[in-house]
Amino acid sequence: MTDRTTQSKKLFIKNAEPDGNAPIIIAYQIKTPENIGNIIRLADNTGCKKVIIVTTEKDIRRSKVRKTAGLSFDSMNWEICEISEIFNKIPLDYKVVSLETSSDSENIFAVMLPEKMAIIVGNEIVGIDNQTLNKSDLIIHIPLHGHNTSMNVSHALAVALFEWYRQWH
Repeated sequence: MTDRTTQSKKLFIKNAEPDGNAPIIIAYQIKTPENIGNIIRLADNTGCKKVIIVTTEKDIRRSKVRKTAGLSFDSMNWEICEISEIFNKIPLDYKVVSLETSSDSENIFAVMLPEKMAIIVGNEIVGIDNQTLNKSDLIIHIPLHGHNTSMNVSHALAVALFEWYRQWH
């Protein structure tokens, strides 16, 4: 019989700094504090460079965000900005990828994602607006099968980040 451990702290190596090509996440008009917390936690789990929370809200209910983000709340590089500031926050050598189902979106599993990717995920109800989509270098969607044609925003982001990781590592 093999002696196995189920303790992730023993299995996973902590990286102090994200790699130079690590993704940047842009959480565009996300309304649910738990989704914001999940996005921050996911960014930390996947070694992202930073999270940019785009909102017009003055209060994002930090206590709920903190609760969901856990230790990632303090360890992950994240900031809040206004819509007009988004594209000034992205390094020039990064490509903007929007995760949105649209008439011109491409299947995430059929395209090569950019090595340096700033990925935008949109509002839980209305997604990403056309003005922002028009500034994207690539628009991708996750093919879904079944009766429900949408996913929770943090779950969709997880699929996209792990697909990026699979392609580049």
